[in-house]
Amino acid sequence: MPYVEEREFTLRFELRCEFPDDYEGEEDGFEWAQAIPGLTSDVLRAAVQAIGHHPGWRIHPRNRGISADREITLVLDRTLARPPATTGEG
Repeated sequence: MPYVEEREFTLRFELRCEFPDDYEGEEDGFEWAQAIPGLTSDVLRAAVQAIGHHPGWRIHPRNRGISADREITLVLDRTLARPPATTGEG
């Protein structure tokens, strides 16, 4: 089994919407957030495209049991080539 190191990088979005003083709470069923799925899709597409500009990296999604409308995890994998074996000649 190969030796694997892992490190985490988090890009987190906190969605907020400010309402007028007379707002009574959740009256609109979070209508203000309807654009979020399209926005997150664009962000993911841009991330995959940006990573594609860096050779040696592969990207794939990972499901951590949290709904995709709340969290998406992308795993970036890199395999380092083993250096050529030396023959001891020299």
